[in-house]
Amino acid sequence: MLNLLHIEYKKLIPYSTFWMIFGLFFFFTPIVFYGAGQIKIEGFPIDFTTMYNFPNIWNNITYIASWFNLLMGMLIVILVCNEFSFKTCRQHIIDGHSKADFIVSKILLMTSFALICTVYLFITGSLFGFISGGNGSFTAQINYLLVYFIQALGYMSVGLIIAVLIRSSALSIIMFLFSILAETIIRTLVPDFIGQYFPMKIISNLTPVPTPEGMITEQMRNTIMQEEMWLNTTLLIAIIYILAFWRVAYFILTKKDIK
Repeated sequence: MLNLLHIEYKKLIPYSTFWMIFGLFFFFTPIVFYGAGQIKIEGFPIDFTTMYNFPNIWNNITYIASWFNLLMGMLIVILVCNEFSFKTCRQHIIDGHSKADFIVSKILLMTSFALICTVYLFITGSLFGFISGGNGSFTAQINYLLVYFIQALGYMSVGLIIAVLIRSSALSIIMFLFSILAETIIRTLVPDFIGQYFPMKIISNLTPVPTPEGMITEQMRNTIMQEEMWLNTTLLIAIIYILAFWRVAYFILTKKDIK
């Protein structure tokens, strides 16, 4: 398996689009996070700089980072479609790799991307937290990093299915974005108790919108506790969806010719 991942990164190292998208993530995540903490609203009794404090920083920074998961999904779309456009997928199969190896290599690549982003958030969050001088618990909400890891993997897995199915970068990116919009529209047509279990709804809900400390009432505290309990269920459902996405991607690949 490590050999498959090594091959993937050998193809990526000289690819400028890979560096550009990761560069956008690495640059803008801390910038946007810092900017959000500097918001000042006259007459609004909330100090947004508290978002840098432990333990709430983990929910806050993963929520900000989740905005960039679309970029990671589009990166996977581009990389997978390039395999078909430049016929490297066919060459790998000629060289003795199977279609299962192709999917496994992409799963390993997506997992490594999600891990890199998660480690980066851990480092960034730790720096912000210690510099801000917050004295809260460092580990109390650190599980949000695991939640973010699964969420990033979920977005990229959706991109994998679409890329394997369509195989054209431009059209696949359009369909990737349209699939999210289409699900949103469909959810408005079905009851909420059904719509809340749709794939992208589940995946996007993994990083909940943070509530500033000064706005938390006792009633809201109880609501937050219920949401944290629901988060565990959402995480399990998201993992099931991701495994299903990988299976569907492999099924599509086996049913279509490698040209």
